[in-house]
Amino acid sequence: MKSAAFACLLCLGAGLAAGVWFERHRAATAAGPAAARSGDATAEDLLEPLGPPRDLGAELQTAKDQVRALNSQVASLKGAQSAPPDPASIEAMVRDLRAKIPELVEKKDGLGLLSLMKELAALGPEGYRDAMDIAEIFRKEFGNGNEAFGLDKVQFNKAWSGTMVPLMTWALANSADASPWFRAKSVHMLYWVSDVDAAPIFLDAMAKEKDPAVAQALAGYLARLAKPEMVGELQEAIHQNEKRAQTFQPMVQALVDLHTPESAAALRDLQLSAPPALAAALELAIVEHSPPAPGIMITTTQPKSQAQKVGLQKGDILMSYDGVDMKSLDQLRKAVQAKPDKEIVPVMVNRGGTLVPVQITGDWIGIDGKFVKP
Repeated sequence: MKSAAFACLLCLGAGLAAGVWFERHRAATAAGPAAARSGDATAEDLLEPLGPPRDLGAELQTAKDQVRALNSQVASLKGAQSAPPDPASIEAMVRDLRAKIPELVEKKDGLGLLSLMKELAALGPEGYRDAMDIAEIFRKEFGNGNEAFGLDKVQFNKAWSGTMVPLMTWALANSADASPWFRAKSVHMLYWVSDVDAAPIFLDAMAKEKDPAVAQALAGYLARLAKPEMVGELQEAIHQNEKRAQTFQPMVQALVDLHTPESAAALRDLQLSAPPALAAALELAIVEHSPPAPGIMITTTQPKSQAQKVGLQKGDILMSYDGVDMKSLDQLRKAVQAKPDKEIVPVMVNRGGTLVPVQITGDWIGIDGKFVKP
């Protein structure tokens, strides 16, 4: 505050310096006429010399130099105000803030703890450890409930913005220095921070993350954030997670949902190099991405079911049941329930672009799937 006030005074001084010069110049030029107009002026007064001639240009330059010097001082003061504190000062601030934690916990001052957490996060990596410790204190206090230190989880979650964003990003990039819970929490909260592009943060974290639960959270949110320009990064992330089914599947689905030529090519490339267990999943993904016809894409056939007996396969598209086009799995279930068990029902299937007519009974078919369309 003192520096800011002094800067204001310097600015005022600069203005006064210029003002004084102009006032002197005005007075000098007005002195002669004023004396002539005065009724008390004598002949001697009028003949009195006004002194040596003044160098007005030099005076103006002097005033400009004074203003320039004052402006330089103002700029240096502003620079001093914006300069970051030195490491020793930051460490001292962290120690002072850390010392407040036990008292706030004892008082069960939730708002005070959240404020302290954000203050510590604002100090950068030196304060991150203690900020994360406060978050962990809340986690333990919440347990399986919805209240901790007088706050509910909504209030707690709202604090994960502003100064907490760099901390959350840092935690995902430095997994050895943050707990799995804090990293998973960071994934969830970064997704909801409106002014943060979380996709590149999550892609970078996927390449390093070892914890299955955190990797699954990253994959799940990446599927929601997928953009056409991310195809290459998603393909690489899928390669790196081929042994994690729970992580692999959401990212494959992200490529499917993009529905671009590039994402289709990426799925085909992945299928060529994938282990057998994943190649089948990628085959279904390719059909879903670019189906040859609208209908119910079969994803599962139950053992000893009608589906297996008549040769229905994963990836087949059941287009119609008893002559009626199928637009949802629920519609198909209701159509089956409406038929007598022994009645013969015609079904039209599209298998890789080829129409395959099939006859089944009105009994349970034994399939699961999802509606797709070109």
